[in-house]
Amino acid sequence: MRNKYKVPKSQWKKWDDVCKHVFNTTYGFSMTNQRLMHHPHQPSLVRKHWQTVAWNHAWIAAGSVRELNK
Repeated sequence: MRNKYKVPKSQWKKWDDVCKHVFNTTYGFSMTNQRLMHHPHQPSLVRKHWQTVAWNHAWIAAGSVRELNK
């Protein structure tokens, strides 16, 4: 599985392919769909700030899958 978004190698190697896939797809989706992730009256965040939020979504999702696979 390709490390598309440059997760630190120390973490990337801890995740199995399912976790890696979840991270990549969640981050990619979040980056292109900010409007689906917050209240409709909230102004959009600047890209740099949204990248942090999207990264955190993806990290939590990948970590959750990892816990299920233990």
